[in-house]
Amino acid sequence: MRKANIDAYLTVIVTDKDGKVVYRRRYKSRSFVVGFLNALYADMTAGNYFFGPNIVVGSGTAKPTINDRGLESQIGNGTGAGQLQYGTDSLTTPVANTTSNTGSMTWSKSFTNGSGGNVTVSEVGAYMSVYSTSGSTTYFVLHDLLPSPITLSPNQVLTVVYTITIST
Repeated sequence: MRKANIDAYLTVIVTDKDGKVVYRRRYKSRSFVVGFLNALYADMTAGNYFFGPNIVVGSGTAKPTINDRGLESQIGNGTGAGQLQYGTDSLTTPVANTTSNTGSMTWSKSFTNGSGGNVTVSEVGAYMSVYSTSGSTTYFVLHDLLPSPITLSPNQVLTVVYTITIST
């Protein structure tokens, strides 16, 4: 009998200025932090709902812990030295496979190096916000340290994809 499960996988893709893929790796994410449970709980109570997903990247090297509330060293959004231009988060509609009793969805975002110099990414994370009639709360929900840092040359694009899967 198979155990019910929820998992996340992290895929990182680097393309050059012409859109050619120069690097692609997929890892099993071990990154759900307690903020994920807090966001899920908040969404399930008293008319709350999720909004504003936000994948972020950083240059920190500390191993993620269950109580992380953000990246160790988030890379800023912009074109200045050491910054990346943050794209828009994209979510796919969840897909269920009734034959295998599995389902999945993806959450992705691209980051362009328009800084004129190299920018190194070593950690990835994500935030979700929950809105209620009393306001909104933002939760840090995923945090991954890449097995090897990725250095983006000028005009390269890093795309980060989280694939969240469930099974019964």
